[in-house]
Amino acid sequence: MDKPQRKPPRGPAPLEADYLELYQEYVQGLRPGANSNYMGFCPIHGETPGKSKPSLSVNSESGLWYCFAGCGGGNARTFLKELGEKRSTIDRKIENLPKSAPGSRRRVKSQEKDETKVLPEKLLGVFDFCPTALLREGFDEDLLLDHDIGYDRKLRRVTFPVRNQLEELVGIVGRRTEKSEYGKYKVYTRELLEYGLTVTSFSKTNYLWREDRALSEELPDLYVVEGFKAALWFVQSGIENVVALMGSHMSELQQKKLVESGRRILLCLDNDVAGQRATIKISNQLATSRRFVIPLPEGIHQPDDLTEGELRTLCEKPITISKAKRQWQISL
Repeated sequence: MDKPQRKPPRGPAPLEADYLELYQEYVQGLRPGANSNYMGFCPIHGETPGKSKPSLSVNSESGLWYCFAGCGGGNARTFLKELGEKRSTIDRKIENLPKSAPGSRRRVKSQEKDETKVLPEKLLGVFDFCPTALLREGFDEDLLLDHDIGYDRKLRRVTFPVRNQLEELVGIVGRRTEKSEYGKYKVYTRELLEYGLTVTSFSKTNYLWREDRALSEELPDLYVVEGFKAALWFVQSGIENVVALMGSHMSELQQKKLVESGRRILLCLDNDVAGQRATIKISNQLATSRRFVIPLPEGIHQPDDLTEGELRTLCEKPITISKAKRQWQISL
């Protein structure tokens, strides 16, 4: 399958509502998404085009806003307050707007509020060793280098850096390469103390792996897989618009990011009962989005069990969730 072509750049956002006109006074680069949502550069923490990626979502109908970089969210009044506008100015700007949500600053759920500390890039140098186990499985060394995949000699784990949409390093997850009494995956927290860093509040449920790359693309489709290796195999097969849940469950924040992307969602989770049930559950959670399933053939457990050509061919034939249910003969 040929690599998907990029969409042509979108033109300036049309003025669909007075709220949008208000936000355009303050937010650079507003671009339309799904369900009257627009993404732009957050002025609250000083985002600018060319130096950062847009993290502010605004809704042209309700007037609500939300910053994925941690500024919180609220309505038009709270937005103007965050920017330091005087009360008289705020009253004048919103007096003729449709009624929005209550004026108090919206409390973001603990799962959604990103208080994760950004880690120094030099930390990755500690794990700057080639993960030979992945090379033996057929992964390309240049691909691993491009994604900063390393190896922790002490804990004998392949290390996967996790970045937010601003491309900042927020966490490291280690995956064991051999049988062990310990878990398959380990989120590095206390291990960071050895390098003079404080323990972070990083949680995998706050992020999609490769969100810094895939969510910034303007392709019509977004592939969703379970793990790091599956996502890497998609990329190696020429399909770069892919993210990983880092598990078989989808959190509310991960759901929000997928829905806000405005893409057609293509689910390709592991081909076992747990993965099939998770696919159906996640599809139900994404009911407001267009979503389809990439069904793995019988005897294939996960995407990286296929050849690159087989995976590309399979991705050309997505099926509906209803057909997947019938095929799997699963009822929830």
